This record gives sequence, structure tokens and C-alpha cells, in this order.
Amino acid sequence: MFDIEPSPRPAQVISDPSEAQARLWALDPALDQLIFLEASGSGLRARKEVTRLHAPTAAGTLHWHSLVHALRTILTLRAWLSKDNNNCPMIVSPDKSIAILMMTGCKDTGKKHGQPKNQADKGPVLDAAIQQNNQYDLFESRALHELKRPPSGTQIWVFLYHVDEQQGSVTIRAELSRPSAFKGKKIIAWSDRIILETLSDGPVNVNIADVPQAPIDVSVERKTG
Repeated sequence: MFDIEPSPRPAQVISDPSEAQARLWALDPALDQLIFLEASGSGLRARKEVTRLHAPTAAGTLHWHSLVHALRTILTLRAWLSKDNNNCPMIVSPDKSIAILMMTGCKDTGKKHGQPKNQADKGPVLDAAIQQNNQYDLFESRALHELKRPPSGTQIWVFLYHVDEQQGSVTIRAELSRPSAFKGKKIIAWSDRIILETLSDGPVNVNIADVPQAPIDVSVERKTG
């Protein structure tokens, strides 16, 4: 597996909510802020169901599995295609122009002036635990393989999310971004970053059957710049 050096062009970062929504629609009419909030909400609900009797890695892995399931379910209802290349789950637009992978990100994820990378090196215990899970490590390796060698004509984007837990409060920052450089097992540069709405914990009741029509009840922190 080879490394791709960073592009000299800095990432194009879109953080204003209305501009972010316009950019999502430009990628594909099926994409909007709400579906990513709903996917994050599903992951958060799974995380909050973990008890002391679950395995130490449960919070992070169940969050990821639920998020993947929710996002792919929502988008298949909008005619997208669910694919598993080498057991790497992704969701592909009907015209195959873009594909989306779902990965955990470091603490800079979702920050306008941050330099996010996949899979945080350090962080809260529940978030860091996912890194010790061999299944997720295997997924990350295969995901990076797909990112470095995308199908002809298909852009691969990453739904990158980070869980920030402080004093019992959970905040999920996220972005939909297109990688441009890799080093080892890390994405180290991006060509495009669309900063998504922040999700704060609260009632998170997602009914996937109603997703295209009905939003979930979440607290949204809007970006101010």
C-alpha cells in the first residue's frame, strides 16, 4: 500500500449551514444535513444503551455499526446502492459518481480550522476503546485501500465523526469530506470538507421507516464561523 503526498492546494472548507446544504445537494440531490444527523443520532442511541456489563469496546463499535446501518438504510430508500467491497461497507449514489465511507475521526473533526484525521490517537475512554477492536482495525485498513484505489469515475467521500464526552454530556461533530493524501493508516489531507451540524445528546428516537419524511428530536448547535 502506497502513500499519497498532500496536494499543494489547501482544503476547501464549507462551514456555513446553508452553504453546506447547497454543497451536499450539488453532490447529489438525496444528500442533506438531516440524514447525517439522523445517522449520528442512531449511533448515539446505541452508545447510550451500553452498560458496565458490555465489553469495553462496545460503546464505540455499537455506535459505528448503528451509524453505518442507519445511513445506508436512509440512502437506500433514496435509490442509493449499498456495497461491501472486501467487507468494507459503503453507500454509492445511483449514478456511481460518489461513494461514502463512514469512519471515526480525531478531535479536530467538524472544526472549521481543524486538521482532522481518521481514528483518534487519543481521546475519551469510550471513544478510544474502538481502536482496540480488531474488527474495526480491519475495516479501517480496507477502507483506506478503497480510498486510495477508487473505482474509475467514482469519488469516495468520508462521513467522519467524533464523539466528545464531557461531564456526562455527549456532543458529536461530523463532516463529509474528500481525502487527498494518506500516510500509513491515516488520512492526512483533504481536498474538500463540508462541516455538518453538531449533534448534542437528548432524546434520540430514530424510526428508519420514517426517515425521509420525519426528523428526529435532537439538539442542533449551528456553526457561527
